Amino acid sequence: MSFVQEKVGPRWLSALVALLAVGLFVQLAGLIFNHDGSRYATQCYLLLFVPTLLFSLVGGARRMLWRQMPVLLLAGLLVWVLLIAGLHPGSNKTLLAWGKVLLLVSLYLFAVASLVRSGRHLHWVLGAALAVAVLFAWWTLVYQYGVLGNPYSYPEVRQFRLSELGWRGLADLDHPIVAGLYYGVFAVVLCWFFVSFPVRIWQGALLAVGMAGLLLYVLFTFSRGAWFSLAGATFLLLLLVPNRKSFSLLALGTIALALLALFFWPELQAERSVGLSHREHIWHNWLTRLPEFWLFGSGGGADFYFKFPNGYEVIHAHSLYLQLWYEFGIVGFLLFVGLLLSLLHKAWQCREQPLARLGAALLAFAMIAMVSDIYALFHRPSPYWVVFWLPVGILLGVQKRRQADFG
Repeated sequence: MSFVQEKVGPRWLSALVALLAVGLFVQLAGLIFNHDGSRYATQCYLLLFVPTLLFSLVGGARRMLWRQMPVLLLAGLLVWVLLIAGLHPGSNKTLLAWGKVLLLVSLYLFAVASLVRSGRHLHWVLGAALAVAVLFAWWTLVYQYGVLGNPYSYPEVRQFRLSELGWRGLADLDHPIVAGLYYGVFAVVLCWFFVSFPVRIWQGALLAVGMAGLLLYVLFTFSRGAWFSLAGATFLLLLLVPNRKSFSLLALGTIALALLALFFWPELQAERSVGLSHREHIWHNWLTRLPEFWLFGSGGGADFYFKFPNGYEVIHAHSLYLQLWYEFGIVGFLLFVGLLLSLLHKAWQCREQPLARLGAALLAFAMIAMVSDIYALFHRPSPYWVVFWLPVGILLGVQKRRQADFG
């Protein structure tokens, strides 16, 4: 133990861990309470990033296992991103600005990984954030369709896709896709709580009510990426938790999908007719231009410009995988894919642990969402951090029982 650690003592370390838990809760649930991005960022700085930095300096560094492939690949990815950001003329920000963003990402991952290894702190944080998400999901449904009287019949309901509460700026996530992904994450978390831990009848009833609110909210965002992400993540989670509750939910889900197909077949056909929302044209243009940027990319944060024949312009590849390759070249893309695969491999190795199962399910959620919906990962805290960096941090923190070192 270092001199600093001896001076600080275990009591102060415990206090810092508690601060990390509070800060992570603010980061997860604060998106609902703060429509002002500056205020939200300030809260994250003071309550999460500063305590995390102190924790890493006075006693938390030994909790990070550097001898694991995901950390090495993550470090390689961050270094490559920083190099491209600093040396490529197409980068949209200075080297210092990119360094700040990558430092925040690193601190966030360290905070989540540390909470994974600190006992039940992360369980309490996830439970508290889940309660907030459920409350606002139901509040939004009641307020939008009960108080404001917005239509909930198809196809009118599709013209008014949920993305905000509509009252005093609360729970305003700016876009239905973002809202669907954000609440979809908590639907996976709720399912994990139900299948992973013993629950009493009244607790199961509360969880069922909460899940109904989250599913209805995600449904009424009409974010098909969120739908597929939630379906895939939940299916994987139920496979990873082989117990009676999981098998019952699999059977119930199969029956529910069959009934939906039976009673809402015209609506499903209408959704299918929407197709890829013209993303295929953007992706074809990306492939056509690939020789221009395949090796070193176009620079960190570079916009991918595409103009449709009708004059409408987009500045993103509308696929996180393609956008990463466009910005950071094939090296950045391969490092990112390697990170994902190494995290999935680690989750499989640690699959007997509940948090590893949750991390795997949430990572699957993010991987599906990144096909079409997530536009950036290397930026200041946003809902996309909840979708992607949270499961990454969880899986970095879990470890095999025989290798556990709670320091």
